[in-house]
Amino acid sequence: MAESREVLRRRKIRSALFSLLVLLLPTTISAVYIYGFASDVYQVDTVFQVKTSYESGGSGGKGALSFLKGGSVMGRAMDESFSVVRYIESRNALIQLQSALDLRKAFSDEKIDSYSRLKAEADDEAFYRYYGGIVSIYFDEISGMIVLETRAFEPDMAYKMATVLADQAESLINDFNGRSEHDLTELARNELKSAEQRLREAEIALTKFRNEHGAIDPTATSMSVNSIISSLKGQAAAIEAEIRAVRDISRGEVPRLAELRNRLAGLQEQIKIEEARLTGSDTAWSGTLEQYGILVLQSELAKQSYASAQGALDSALVEARRQKLYVVDVVSPFLPTEARLPYRAQTVFFTFLGALVSLVIGRLVWAGVRDHMV
Repeated sequence: MAESREVLRRRKIRSALFSLLVLLLPTTISAVYIYGFASDVYQVDTVFQVKTSYESGGSGGKGALSFLKGGSVMGRAMDESFSVVRYIESRNALIQLQSALDLRKAFSDEKIDSYSRLKAEADDEAFYRYYGGIVSIYFDEISGMIVLETRAFEPDMAYKMATVLADQAESLINDFNGRSEHDLTELARNELKSAEQRLREAEIALTKFRNEHGAIDPTATSMSVNSIISSLKGQAAAIEAEIRAVRDISRGEVPRLAELRNRLAGLQEQIKIEEARLTGSDTAWSGTLEQYGILVLQSELAKQSYASAQGALDSALVEARRQKLYVVDVVSPFLPTEARLPYRAQTVFFTFLGALVSLVIGRLVWAGVRDHMV
């Protein structure tokens, strides 16, 4: 009986020692590492938002209409926010960050504890995985904010990383704006160039026609000829009336009648000459006016087409400005004054808690196995 009690006592002692070992060993290792070797980590939190110049404020029917008009623009702002997140997480962002700050050298420094630092011989895949541990970014769909976190073992490096990545995000949004404006205005710009070329050709043809015919405005010249003809016909009518009056009074031939008839014949001849200038020859003004009218019509149509194309381009530019996105800094990068990580006390506590949970679960499993063995 005494021997059985001694065996039981030894078993309890071994069990207690084992439990103590399970609890203290990982906790001690964690404490030694976290307090004695782990490097301080500085973190910079940057918050920014991709917004559009369009505002959908208002209430009631007007506000609802504004929302419908601006829905696609705000949806684009959300899409580009996701694009910014994906870009910052990408290898392209890492390449630019490496080019600007030489992360490999900074994070493989011998001053950093061996567990946390980047291996000097790390390949590109390992470097990219390491990048995912020092930079994190996510988009809050509720608030529309993009939260960027950069971590480094020197405060200045964490700050520079945040600044460079924020600049990359803004540059990416500017690229999106440029592409969007180009897509919206390219067709209008091409139409304006075509309209400008047609207007230029029409004006050149009109100027050439005027130079060839020696008249700035053939219509005005034609009206002048018509005015002359009308004046001559008026004079001729007056002379004819005078001839009839003289004839009625003299009741015979008198020298005055011969003079009046000569004047009337001269006027009639001049009228024929002037009318021939308008319609009676190959060089008459009627054909010239027809050509001039066609050229003027082409010029007017070209001007209208140019004005319409200019209006379309202006509308496209307004739409491009309406859809323009820009980055608003909610929380700008700052230079940290103290290390935020690692959480030393919390790490040791949770290590102990994890060991305790593991011990309890292990004992329960062992008790179940032993009961089945009996």
